[in-house]
Amino acid sequence: MDTQKKWYEIIFDNWSQITVLLGIVGFVIKTLTVFFLKKKEITFSRLQENKILEIKAFYKSYQRLNIDLSTYLDQMLHEKDHKAFTKYEAEYIKQINDTYDTFREDIHNHFFDFRYNAMTIKLFFDNEDLSIIEEISDTFASILKELDTYRSNNKLSNTSEGWESLVRIRDEEILKRLPELIKKIEVSLRQSFELK
Repeated sequence: MDTQKKWYEIIFDNWSQITVLLGIVGFVIKTLTVFFLKKKEITFSRLQENKILEIKAFYKSYQRLNIDLSTYLDQMLHEKDHKAFTKYEAEYIKQINDTYDTFREDIHNHFFDFRYNAMTIKLFFDNEDLSIIEEISDTFASILKELDTYRSNNKLSNTSEGWESLVRIRDEEILKRLPELIKKIEVSLRQSFELK
């Protein structure tokens, strides 16, 4: 009993020092908590900024590649309307082939740029979105392969099957499938930026 009295006496006698000590400990804890929360907030903000930059680069490369492919296909389909070439149009044919070669090189460069941006953006997505990005990339690769096959195979380019293939690529792949896939990514992105 005597020890308890001394223990209480020590607390009562040193109450002002104890409250100062508790205040200092509380202040240190509060300061450290605020510091770590700010650090976490800054890290999250930087992560979000990086995510936005990568998304912008992805969309830019997607748009560039999509527009180039559409233009390339339109020119190829336009060529069908001018298939009855005469000897006077030989220069026109050469011009078209040179344009295709330039377009082909640009398209392949833009495809590699798109592939790089698709790889980087994967760091910010869930598994479901990763498969959509892969599907977009595979669709572009398939389109490029078909167009290269078409351009390199003169027999195919003079048949109705070849022209139907170009129309199918334009109508089903470029105008329908790719926009549907990119829309899924947009929905996912909107959800990831919503505040919960």
